Amino acid sequence: MKTRSELEIELATLICQKLEGSIKDHGQASLLVSGGSTPIHLFHLLSTKNIDWNKVTVVPVDDRFLPDGHPDQNGTLIKERLLINNASKANFIPLVVNSTDAQLNLELVENTIAKIVRPFTVVILGMGADGHTASLFPSCKELQLGLNLNNTDSLIITNPTTAPYQRISFTRSALLNTENLYLHCYGEEKKEILDALEVSTEKEYPIKAFINQNNIKPEIFWSK
Repeated sequence: MKTRSELEIELATLICQKLEGSIKDHGQASLLVSGGSTPIHLFHLLSTKNIDWNKVTVVPVDDRFLPDGHPDQNGTLIKERLLINNASKANFIPLVVNSTDAQLNLELVENTIAKIVRPFTVVILGMGADGHTASLFPSCKELQLGLNLNNTDSLIITNPTTAPYQRISFTRSALLNTENLYLHCYGEEKKEILDALEVSTEKEYPIKAFINQNNIKPEIFWSK
């Protein structure tokens, strides 16, 4: 079994290969990333890669509805940990541009996100201890809409009852519209969730909706 460090090196190399391939073929690439503590070292590895970052658009897969620069915002983490070194040249699209009006913010960001060429190049999902991914929590009443493949909206507002803050998140249909889908997670607790997916429901563990589907085969990068 690979160590976390070995896994991160492998994943960072693979992601950059996919980004470079898209830049070569299409002149641009997109990278959707998750927040939390898991990707911090991966972000550092990516930031040092010598690719044409000025042709890469980076977007969070979700964020907390907080002012720019707030320490709990995924956008802050991404700017401080990924968009540095060589990756400082990347184009960043935040999911929170108006922290005073969630609905207006949703509309503004939807208009910006619509300009990104689909399918996305790379989407990196994380997973919480409750099986949530992005901001699609088992506890939020918006879960069914967020997971509905017939929902043509790219983004959704969610209100989890088991986690702080109102959120903005990409929908399942938008996240699956990608050329490469990766799940990056660590720990035995997460492995137990992955092992239980066959006998669980998407409502119990929303990550199941991204793993057990036929749109695109996800690659799972897990280590102890």
